[in-house]
Amino acid sequence: IEKEPERMFLVRASFIEIYNEEVRDLLVSGDSKDDATLTIREDKRRGTFVNSNETVVTSMDSLLSVLFAGEKNRSVAATGMNERSSRSHTIFKITVESRIKQTKKNGEGDDEDDSDEEEGEDLLSGDANGNNGAVRISTLNLVDLAGSESVRHTGATGDRQKEGGKINQSLLTLSSVIQSLGENATDVNFRDSMLTRILQPSLSGNARMAVICCATPAEMYLEETRSTLQFAERVKLVTTRAQVNEVMDDLSLIEELTHQLKVAEDDVVRLSE
Repeated sequence: IEKEPERMFLVRASFIEIYNEEVRDLLVSGDSKDDATLTIREDKRRGTFVNSNETVVTSMDSLLSVLFAGEKNRSVAATGMNERSSRSHTIFKITVESRIKQTKKNGEGDDEDDSDEEEGEDLLSGDANGNNGAVRISTLNLVDLAGSESVRHTGATGDRQKEGGKINQSLLTLSSVIQSLGENATDVNFRDSMLTRILQPSLSGNARMAVICCATPAEMYLEETRSTLQFAERVKLVTTRAQVNEVMDDLSLIEELTHQLKVAEDDVVRLSE
C-alpha cells in the first residue's frame, strides 16, 4: 500500500472454521452464535464463496485484533497428545481492493457550472489519463490445517474421535485434490469436502501458494511424518498462474468502451489522412 500512493485501498478481514464438515463464522459471538453456520455458495462472477462477516481494517493492530477475536471462538479440546488441540481447520481471509485515486484539474471545488465537473475524474468512472475506474481485487487466505490424528496416539473417544475422523477425511481429500492438480487431471473432486470447495478458487491456479508442513523426528510418529512429507512433495508439483483481477461496474465499463471507441476513431482519421 505504501508503495502505491496513487491508489486508494480498502482492506477487509474475515475468519471462518470448518468443524466436522460444517462451516462456521468465527467473528460471530455471544447470542448470535446460533447464526454462525454458513452455507457455501457459487456464483459465475465470484466463484465459490461463503457470506461470512467481514471487518474493515485500517492498521496492523486492527487486523490482529480481528485475528485474536476469531481465535477465541475456534473449536479446541484436550487430547492425549495436546492439551489445546485444534479440532477444526481455519481460514483467515484478507481482501484488498484498490483503484486509482480521484484526481482533480483546474477548477477543483467549483460548482458554478457542469463544465468543472467534467474536468475531474469520478471515482466510479475513468479519467483523461485513460484510467478506467476498475477495482483491483486480491485475497490472501491464511489456512491453518488441523493435524492428522491417530486414535492410538490421541486416545480419543466420543466427540474427540468423531472430530479426528472428520479432520483426517478432509485432509485426505485435500491430498487427493493436490495430487490430481499436480498430475494435471481433467476431473478434480473439489466437492468431496468443505475445505477443498472453499479453497477451489485458490487451488485452481489463479493464485500464488506457499505451504508450510510441520513434522516431528520422533520415531513413534514415523508414519505421520512420512505422510506429511509425501503431501509436501505433491504440493510442489502444482502449477499456479496468478493474474491481476480487476472488475468494473456498468458505468466504468461504458466509460472504458467509449474511450476505446474514441481511440479507434482517431486512428481511422489519422490513417485516412
